[in-house]
Amino acid sequence: MRRTLLLPCAGKSSRYPGVRPKWMLTLPDGELALSRAAASLPADSYERIVVAVRAEHEARFQTVNLLERLFGKAAEVLVLPFDTRGPADTVAEMILGAGVEGAFAIKDADSFFDPAPLPETGFVALSDIRKSPQMSNVGAKSFAVINENNLVVEMIEKSLASNFVSVGLYGFADAAAYLEAFQAIKAATESGELFVSHVMNRAIAEGMAVAPLLVEGLIDVGTLEDWRRHVRPRGTIVTDLDGVVFQNHSRYFAPLWEDADVPIEGNVAALRAFQEQGAQIVFMTARPERYRAKTEGALRQLGLHPHAIVMDCRHGRRFLINDHAPSNPYPSAVAISTERNSPTLAEYMKDWL
Repeated sequence: MRRTLLLPCAGKSSRYPGVRPKWMLTLPDGELALSRAAASLPADSYERIVVAVRAEHEARFQTVNLLERLFGKAAEVLVLPFDTRGPADTVAEMILGAGVEGAFAIKDADSFFDPAPLPETGFVALSDIRKSPQMSNVGAKSFAVINENNLVVEMIEKSLASNFVSVGLYGFADAAAYLEAFQAIKAATESGELFVSHVMNRAIAEGMAVAPLLVEGLIDVGTLEDWRRHVRPRGTIVTDLDGVVFQNHSRYFAPLWEDADVPIEGNVAALRAFQEQGAQIVFMTARPERYRAKTEGALRQLGLHPHAIVMDCRHGRRFLINDHAPSNPYPSAVAISTERNSPTLAEYMKDWL
């Protein structure tokens, strides 16, 4: 089934105060949150991308040009000059404004997970909260009730009604049916925010089959605290080699640079742990370039995978400098001086996470 992918980005991002709208935030690998969110769907599962943005964000950030850089000419951008009554209302405006027909999927910008084949029917992507211990603010989520036939029979907002929480990907078989269900919900609800789960509930009551799509590899960044919790361990560690990773070697005094490298096991274990949590490691050393292959081989034997090894650094003080901003809060640069050959790196870096 070929679908239209709707990316509603017209919210106020009230859970991300003081920073750019959450869909514009940059992940540690340089990718934008919206791009990573869209990658949670198989690329061959849709043929159009429609994005809705706020007019104020277009004026401030030139979002139309931004989205063209992100998705190329594939993205159609709808600029909304008014507030909607929530995600379900935004989706209705996108369907009408972009002339969406037939099947479509809706993806939020604040969750990422491994792409999986999408069901041919309506569907909702779910995660079992028993397997997602990192998920916070659970009470603010939407939950799905699944029957014995493995069909979703009800969506419930902000109430722990089951083990299965919606993770921000919904599929509908027909845009016209969505609009009909939405208008019925809107007419029956004079005020308050309207969620896609409300529309899905109405569609289920009217006979639409909704399959649960259980996802793996969930990263939930629904709040700014969640975002920072995700980003923090994925920073860059810049470390010296001799006296920190290996017992100190030198050019003139034994042990020499050409001698076998002796690891400082406690520090190596700490760096491996940080690496497993997503850290990028850059090694700096006064060793000359001719020792690169020997040095890299020794690191890889220890299970350390250098992002870079900077050779021929001067023997002396080194300053670490980085800028800070609300999205990369102070302090964004930390310098640590360890005693030579001391296995205490983990203690010095206990605040890394």
